[in-house]
Amino acid sequence: MLRLYHRLRDIHPALPQYLLAAALMAVCGGIFENTYNNYLYAEFRISPDARGRLELIREFPGLMNVFLMGALAFLAETRVAALAAFITAVGLIGFAVRGDHWGLMLAFTLLWGAGSHLLMPIGNSLTMSFGGETKRGRRLGQVGAVSTIGSIIGAAIVWAFFRMGRASAGGEARVAELAKWQFNATFMLAALACIGAGILYLRMRNVGQQTSRTPFVLRRKYWLYYVLNVLFGARKQVFITFGRWVLVTVFFQTPTAFAQIWIVASAIGIWFNPLLGRMVDRLGERTVLIIDSFVMMLVCFIYGGAEHLGLSRAAATYLVMGCFMLDQLFFATGMARETYLAKIARSKDDLTATLSMGVTINHLIAATIPTLGGWAWHKYGYEYVFAGAGVVAVMLLVFSAMIPRRSPAAT
Repeated sequence: MLRLYHRLRDIHPALPQYLLAAALMAVCGGIFENTYNNYLYAEFRISPDARGRLELIREFPGLMNVFLMGALAFLAETRVAALAAFITAVGLIGFAVRGDHWGLMLAFTLLWGAGSHLLMPIGNSLTMSFGGETKRGRRLGQVGAVSTIGSIIGAAIVWAFFRMGRASAGGEARVAELAKWQFNATFMLAALACIGAGILYLRMRNVGQQTSRTPFVLRRKYWLYYVLNVLFGARKQVFITFGRWVLVTVFFQTPTAFAQIWIVASAIGIWFNPLLGRMVDRLGERTVLIIDSFVMMLVCFIYGGAEHLGLSRAAATYLVMGCFMLDQLFFATGMARETYLAKIARSKDDLTATLSMGVTINHLIAATIPTLGGWAWHKYGYEYVFAGAGVVAVMLLVFSAMIPRRSPAAT
């Protein structure tokens, strides 16, 4: 009992508010990510190469992240987080109101990308500020678990709305006859969640950096962190863009199927994310990232080859869905890169600026990989896209092994 008292006493008073804001943003993500690809296919019937080019629009704000963060360096981090939440909400409202117009849809996609990418480095920096010097991994894991609960709620909303109008047909017709009102309603609910999160961020005091941050940081000392971000960006983008697109256009899965996968993965994540955070603290970033690389090699092989393993159509579908779920879980290993940077950063002022630079470097390749992947799918087939992702996983393994077994202290 005394131990619990000391733990509660040491908790920052703004932490519960921050956890709720993170959960609301996760509700938004759980809704959008489980509907966006089906929306594109149902509304515009775009091809794989067009889908790849579209990702350049969504990821462009990530490429510009370091410049956006530099321009907003005069604001406290909580204010930047609030701004990011409100921008995301505007994009979602636009989807619900006029997302059926191709040009406007591109503009709303850009707004969504600007808000979500702006929050990435801020979210990591704020989370680690609650963990002090020794509990960064634990706090990242806890926030990850709370975000997972939010994701479950968002996916459950998608499941409930799209369950109302389940398609009676099979195959391609099943993903082509989804009702527009279902997409519009879920987008509006996602926007409300973002607005709630933005209000909570605005109310926070004495959290994160309260002074102007160094706008741009690019140091030789952080080269390995930058390389890991580039490779992770390539691996991540393949699955974000084409992992779902395979399930929509090859295996003809609807938002209800994505919501079910998301709910199962998220439920496991409630336990898995804190465990991963403890593994980072105890085993080190090197070990965790090496494990992630091996898992991703296996996932890429199965994802690209499931149709050629002699399995029934149903069995191949379930196998690919399982790999998709496994990939969702292992996205959380990104926390190991952030804690590695926190250990070697020269100062706290460097941390947020370098995280922002990491997001930008990540997107130097993430903005181009979908276009290349769409071309490869169109020319050779989707299997080659995931073969390329497997090569990236091997490269991640090599560079992850370069992280010192005991990360050097900051100098």
